[in-house]
Amino acid sequence: MMDKLKSVLLAALVMVSMIQSYFLAYNMPNMKAKVNTEQDYVKTEPLGAEEDAKNLIFPEMLVLHMGGDKHTVFYPNKTFYKEILGKLQGREFKGFQRDSVGVVDWNEVRREDNGIELRFGRPVPFDLLRKVFKIDGDFLFSRDSVDRIWIFSRADREEVRTFFFSADGRSVYESLRADLTVGDVTQVVGFGQYGLSYSTGDGEVYIPDKPYDGVPQMQVPITRFTPEQMQRNLFFDAAITRTAQGNQEDTQIYTDGKKLLLVGQNGGWMGYSDPAAPADAVNDLVDNFMAAVQFVNQHGGWNGTYRLTQAPVPDTLNGATSEDNVIRFQQYYGKVPLVSSGSMTFGYMQLTMQQGAVSSYERSLLQLDMNTQTNKKVRLLPGGNDLRQLINRAAGGERIEALYPAYRPSEAKDVITLYPVWVIRLASGEERIVTESGPVQTKTNP
Repeated sequence: MMDKLKSVLLAALVMVSMIQSYFLAYNMPNMKAKVNTEQDYVKTEPLGAEEDAKNLIFPEMLVLHMGGDKHTVFYPNKTFYKEILGKLQGREFKGFQRDSVGVVDWNEVRREDNGIELRFGRPVPFDLLRKVFKIDGDFLFSRDSVDRIWIFSRADREEVRTFFFSADGRSVYESLRADLTVGDVTQVVGFGQYGLSYSTGDGEVYIPDKPYDGVPQMQVPITRFTPEQMQRNLFFDAAITRTAQGNQEDTQIYTDGKKLLLVGQNGGWMGYSDPAAPADAVNDLVDNFMAAVQFVNQHGGWNGTYRLTQAPVPDTLNGATSEDNVIRFQQYYGKVPLVSSGSMTFGYMQLTMQQGAVSSYERSLLQLDMNTQTNKKVRLLPGGNDLRQLINRAAGGERIEALYPAYRPSEAKDVITLYPVWVIRLASGEERIVTESGPVQTKTNP
């Protein structure tokens, strides 16, 4: 669906370019100017709350290793996830030393030692992690990015070791003066007794040994941001905005002669493009991230919980050349991620940045009611060998980076039904739904 939307946006850009040329020559008779009064032009209005950058960076999951090749996984919707993360955010990590990733036998540590992995789901620069954790920034490679933190205590000695894994897959950074004790690790790992047992074959994908019932099915009322609201938020002067019909019945195009706003999915999704953003510039992920957060704060706000995540592929349509200038935020409901499916694009914001300037901006115009849910049902997601077979089938031979529970949204009138599903994320960043949940037949552990 995302490729389809981008094709529509590309066609719209070409169309608007031709219309603009026609306007210069013939006063653009095919475009109808909106009839606006002076009172219609208003300053940017807050449609959602502003967000602090630090709240958009948190682990995709926590993996607990309990020795004896026993493991469990906590996702952000779990109480113990919040308690563990809060404890680690209060600790200090200093005295970094770079080494090869092979400095430790990670398979042995995974099987034998008590420990915890914080997995972020995408590379995060140290400069951004310092907004979330107390990390010493005064070391040589502080401009590097990491995708996980692994803290463990050795079974044969009274010591705790803390490693930050470089996104290049070849290096690790050990914090030689981390403010953690063996008792801290033991306490954190002790929470694992309250979670399902998970198994792994490759140390990357952890599969529950039994069915998972941690995500309920529900219906949630929705409201919509209107195209007029988004125009006032994105165009300097909404009074000069003109409209045109898109190449699909449910698509409308708005332009002020330079910038472009495309609204599709019957008013449920928008794509914004600003060709004035500088191209072929050197991009810095930290600068682009901070600029993207500020842009959303000022042009629509945040309608719920979001997390910095990995974009599927470089957004070449909008001039993106690397992951450093594609900033994607995954939307959560009840601390459970939302994943698009079928004809409904939903569950994320994405901005393409060029040296701190926004060249494209995509988001849903649907607002989920955060306080009202109806028709709640406990549902079971499969586990064990059944799930393993479904994962292999869904992956189709491609490398899998993560498995996690999510919601598949389905819209009907003024309500969205959230269906629990298992999702895999491939190395390319693409998310694929593995299977949906079924009715509960037997009681399982939480």
